[in-house]
Amino acid sequence: MTGIPLIKEINEAYESTGLSLRTSNPSFHIFDMRDANQLTVNHYPPHRLDFFTLIISFGTKSLNFTLNTTTFENVDHFIVCAAPGQVMKWEKNDDWFGFCLCFKSDFTRYESEMNLLEDFPFFNIKQTNLFPINESEFRDLALNCQQIVTEQANGFSYNSQIMRALLQAVLWQVRRIYEGSKQQPIEKQSLILASQFHYLVNKHFIHKTLVADYADMLNITANHLSQTIKAATGKTAKSIVTERRLEEAKYLLRFTNNDISEIAFHLNFAEPTHFTKLFKKEVQSTPLQYRQNNK
Repeated sequence: MTGIPLIKEINEAYESTGLSLRTSNPSFHIFDMRDANQLTVNHYPPHRLDFFTLIISFGTKSLNFTLNTTTFENVDHFIVCAAPGQVMKWEKNDDWFGFCLCFKSDFTRYESEMNLLEDFPFFNIKQTNLFPINESEFRDLALNCQQIVTEQANGFSYNSQIMRALLQAVLWQVRRIYEGSKQQPIEKQSLILASQFHYLVNKHFIHKTLVADYADMLNITANHLSQTIKAATGKTAKSIVTERRLEEAKYLLRFTNNDISEIAFHLNFAEPTHFTKLFKKEVQSTPLQYRQNNK
């Protein structure tokens, strides 16, 4: 059974694209995206990163970016907030401008990825958080990003603490932009719980398919979880678990050559026929038809 590649380390990601960049800090690195214009490849096939990625771009041309199953074509000025485990791919035909920040939750001093979501819900793994920025917003973000680049390069005393503080500032700036881009703001606690629920579903969806399992992990009742998720997302908690299983099935059907029966057993269906029946009901096509239409 082959899957979508998971790149665990920042340097591993750089090496796989032909970038000469390297970092001695396994938990954090930032680079000016102009330094990526010497890439040896102009496209990157579907992959997952095991760390957070924040891309702040302004002036980039001819870039197609896919996050989860949504493709954004010819994006120019934007922010990408990619959580660990999200599926990404990209293709570019021109130079990049802006900054890319790669970091793990331990660098931010949050106890876990789920705790980080309390302050920065735009890293919700179920969402495709690519949203536009204007020139003023980019300029404000670029000031902090450039200072982080300088601190990273000079190696002066307390540079880790300063970089951590500046990263926090950037993340809060992004949250302000993110909330401003939303048509209807969601009550904060509901948004936090929804983000944490999606995070847990992404971690455990193969082996835990009951809403009660996730309610236990969040130390709340299944009824409270269901009501909150419904209010925050318009969907039931059960449907979100099902969607995540089928979303993974779509990734594997599109991006691998695994047999349908292999995919069914990998996703913990008792029989391939159960998988096919559910897939057809929810997607309105059989797994084979989906693969043929999306290869």
